[in-house]
Amino acid sequence: MRILGRLLAVLLFAVAAAFVYQPLRLLFQPPPPTPAVAQQLDLKARPSTVYFLPQEDWLTFPVIGQAARLRILTHAGVDPEAERDVLLRYALEYQLLDSDMTPLHKGHYTQQTRVPTPRVKEGVPIVRNLYTDRALAVAAGQSFHVRLDGLARTAYVRLRLAPLSPPLKNVAVRVYYEERMSERQASVAWERLSRAQQQRLSRGALYPPELLTRQEQLNLLERQWQPVGPLGVHPAQDTLFNIEDAGVERDPRRMPPPPGLYAGPDRLGIVPIKKAGRYRIHFKPLEDKAQKSELALRYVTEQFEPPREERHRFDGESATVTRDLLPGLVVVTPNQPGMLDIRPVNAPEQSALPEPRFLRAWRVEAGQSVTFPLWQSDDVGTSLRFDLRAYADGVPLPKEKLLQAEYRLLDAQGSAVQQGRLESIVKPSSIDRMADTQPVADLSDPAHFYLRLPPEAASLEVAARQSLLVTAYTRPDDLPHRTRVPADYYAWQGDDKGQPSWFLLQPPKSRAATSPPRPVLHVQSRPPKRNPDLLAGRYQWEALEPQRAARGGRILMPVRGESRLRPQGLSGYFQPLTPGTQTIDLEAPGAARSLEPQLIYLRELSDPFRLALDIDGRTVRHERIGRRGEIDLPRLEPGRHTVTLHTRSAGTWLMNYRYPDRSGFLRRTAFRLDDTPLRYRVEKRTASQLFGARFYSLGRAGDASTVRVRVMPEARTAQVTQEWTHLERLYRVTPTAEQAGVGYVLDQQRERLAYPQPLLMDLGGDVPEGPVTVEFSLQQGAPGYLIFHEVLPGEHERAQGFREERQ
Repeated sequence: MRILGRLLAVLLFAVAAAFVYQPLRLLFQPPPPTPAVAQQLDLKARPSTVYFLPQEDWLTFPVIGQAARLRILTHAGVDPEAERDVLLRYALEYQLLDSDMTPLHKGHYTQQTRVPTPRVKEGVPIVRNLYTDRALAVAAGQSFHVRLDGLARTAYVRLRLAPLSPPLKNVAVRVYYEERMSERQASVAWERLSRAQQQRLSRGALYPPELLTRQEQLNLLERQWQPVGPLGVHPAQDTLFNIEDAGVERDPRRMPPPPGLYAGPDRLGIVPIKKAGRYRIHFKPLEDKAQKSELALRYVTEQFEPPREERHRFDGESATVTRDLLPGLVVVTPNQPGMLDIRPVNAPEQSALPEPRFLRAWRVEAGQSVTFPLWQSDDVGTSLRFDLRAYADGVPLPKEKLLQAEYRLLDAQGSAVQQGRLESIVKPSSIDRMADTQPVADLSDPAHFYLRLPPEAASLEVAARQSLLVTAYTRPDDLPHRTRVPADYYAWQGDDKGQPSWFLLQPPKSRAATSPPRPVLHVQSRPPKRNPDLLAGRYQWEALEPQRAARGGRILMPVRGESRLRPQGLSGYFQPLTPGTQTIDLEAPGAARSLEPQLIYLRELSDPFRLALDIDGRTVRHERIGRRGEIDLPRLEPGRHTVTLHTRSAGTWLMNYRYPDRSGFLRRTAFRLDDTPLRYRVEKRTASQLFGARFYSLGRAGDASTVRVRVMPEARTAQVTQEWTHLERLYRVTPTAEQAGVGYVLDQQRERLAYPQPLLMDLGGDVPEGPVTVEFSLQQGAPGYLIFHEVLPGEHERAQGFREERQ
């Protein structure tokens, strides 16, 4: 019996030893060996215990106390032979449980990561994270937070892994809970920290730990992340080492770029200049190639003239140019990749670079599709725009690439309402880039497609034939396109964009492990496109007359630098005469041999006056009354003449058929725009036809006028087009103090006009050829005068004639 009791005691001891052996072994085992590379190069290696996620069972962690947040940090283990810097994805499932293990909330989270390229020290490659006993490459760590504010009964969180695909081997996890300290606890805890711990906590501060204020110390300790281990006996785990990078040489191509705007030979740096002043343009190369820097500068202003261009070469690597700049765009093209900055000379601490602008797009691989939900009103039609871009994912695009895709409009039941093919040839963008691969020209300029939606369309599906990026927009058809004149014509006028014209669509959210991420594009302002024929003066400018009776008038405006002066307009070009004798040259338009010049007078008083004009010995005398008017002069031949003006009245005296300088004037015939609309009928003859108007406000400085323009074609295409015409537009014109009251209405004695503002419109390919009605009306504000015209770029035949004088 005694022997039996002893055997039972031995059995009970063996069972107890089996349960406590493993925990005791973990408790008393020596710390894991430091990686050999850290010992060899004297690097710091911080160990962390990680737990491997199962793919079928759950790994459960307790939630300590009343934690408000959990932080879940994962590291993917990858086949060591796998290619570096390739995008990898894996998905986690998680559940929040109460104390009875009842699920309170569940979800899944997709992570994407890469295996980073090793850094180098003394010729030895250094990886950031590694295991000492596993033949695995470790991807960069990824984390996400779980908020517990609304789930106070949460007692556990459990995790498991969605099935992995090669080259992924496993995923390790660490779970932290947020611990908040009171001010008193944080004050005591700071004093108990070692010097190394204080330095690690204050790495993000500007000053060393001993210079931190009391409040800054408390802020660092107020919230701390504390690790928590999983439940269960001996879960699969290992030690992951993080190699700190003190003294490690970085690949310069992967270092964070210095502050500024990235620019290179195939990526323009575009800088808006809002205020005139003296600026210093600085360029610093990204790579140390001992290559001398060269900068090509192009200045785009609101002056309608070819941009001024400069080229600068520098002896050193960095380049600095100081220039006096007017409001406009500075377009910089360097000879090598680098970072661009521009600063006012009188405020060198302030960069004049604009805030970066980003756009999210949806990536679609070959053979895949993306679907955008559409919302339409029962009362108002909706129009659709979608932009396609070629994308090569880190590989430069060819000089030209054919984009091919298909679209389908689906109804609420998923049946196709309309479908078709999309094709466009695109080129690598020299302006826009992917935000994470700016040095690589792997992104094209967008190809725009437009479509009027049928009422039953409930979603848009775009299927790709090659890798591309898609963004989609809609707009209600009754929404006028609003333009602030001239601010919205020029990218440098300000960041306030007013009301948008198109509204971005979001596709359904997808968190599947295989779904591609949404790339982020870094976009810049685009220089205005200007027709070279217009810049060179090769165009036909034809003023149009309204359909119904309208109140017209002759207006006189001072010449401005952007006015394009051509021989056909010589009868409307006026240059001042001064009292006394002077020699003038009269120019003839075309082959004309005889001219009928006119004299315009501008006076402040309306009392009667006399003048005598002697031209080549012939004297004409006139008596007039009023502030302004016109006098017909005798017929003259083109060429040089001697003119003597006699008058006692103060005023400005102008004679035409003379090319004006800065003191000259232009005369035009315009139509008054007030309560009565002006309606014009035009003929659309080409795929894209340019029309425009000039509005001369009668208001004072700061008096805004809103001009409504309606374009009414007899038909409009229902198919996909690559051009778009806004059928209703609102132009808001506000003259400044320098613009108001500078011109004259010759038929009115008191009315003064502001400099004209352009109302630009382009009838695109979505408007079929044929008659189109354009209506202008004053919606609100000060009235004015309007000239509506058609511009035909290029050379055009004009019938020229002259009268043969008998001898």
